[in-house]
Amino acid sequence: MYILDSQKVTAAMAAFKATNFDTPEEGDKFFGQFAPGNTLADADRPFERFSDYEELMFLLMKTDDVKYRRMHKGTAFGFMSWLAFDLRNFEKGLFYLDAGISEDVRKANPPESWVNNPGARVLVLDVDPQSLWFKRTVSEVERILQQELARFNRDSNRPPLDLAAWRRFVRNLIADPKERTIISALYVFLLEYEDRLNELKLREGSPGGSNQPFTIHLFTGGLLFESLLKRCYPRNEQNQLNKTLGGVLNMLTFQTDFGLAGAPSTSASSLTDIYDEIQGSASIETAFSTAAKLRNTTGHNLVWDDIFSTPARYVELFEQVMNALLHVISRKLL
Repeated sequence: MYILDSQKVTAAMAAFKATNFDTPEEGDKFFGQFAPGNTLADADRPFERFSDYEELMFLLMKTDDVKYRRMHKGTAFGFMSWLAFDLRNFEKGLFYLDAGISEDVRKANPPESWVNNPGARVLVLDVDPQSLWFKRTVSEVERILQQELARFNRDSNRPPLDLAAWRRFVRNLIADPKERTIISALYVFLLEYEDRLNELKLREGSPGGSNQPFTIHLFTGGLLFESLLKRCYPRNEQNQLNKTLGGVLNMLTFQTDFGLAGAPSTSASSLTDIYDEIQGSASIETAFSTAAKLRNTTGHNLVWDDIFSTPARYVELFEQVMNALLHVISRKLL
């Protein structure tokens, strides 16, 4: 280990063996005493701290897996989430955040009280004053989200969306563990955007190179679009489950709800074709069609024409996907 020395690890194992962990407080006390923690002011050795957390957790599991499953691990998972965010591993950060929420749900008394715990409040971008260790993560999400909401509000001809509306949307979904996955994936999609864009900017002028990070990122946005729509339209007009994105887009109910004259196009022969169809449009039809094409096109192959030599093209594709997501949220999920 990097932060924890052998003496502290030995003491942690002894305390673990001597404690029943019948209450959440026992788990919180254990990790408060023996885990490496983190620092509020600045990110300090996040890799070393995160690695120690993982190794400690595996040691506990190996020592007594039944007790490990019983103990409340919300505090540990919360710190691991915080450290993963400091490492800019957003997918891991949201995974452990949700794992911590699941621990809170499992131990909540009364059952509904978990929604006021620090982890759940991160998802609704409402940091617990007693848990300011999530503040820098939430501040970054808010900054990117407000930037996208302001851009969407300028172009959408819809009632403006703000953080209060976003919080209502999140609260409507997080009660269901399966739908919390959508919220977590949305935050990963937002947070990864600037990293992917900076990578393209640094590579600009160099021919070739892997485009996998950018196509996978845009594919994730298309998949989020599909997931939100299936949440809104789980069954078609024949009362059959909507198993594909096209199944939703071809529903007359869907088209009427969004004022569409027909089903948005869902196929393209290349990324260039998808990009060329945008042509500066901010319409809902263009947003839905772009998101659907990216979902279907990038979902079948990693090898596509390189349109990312100009980073601005990536920005335009990302913004179209965000428009599609925000149109669905604005009209169906508030």
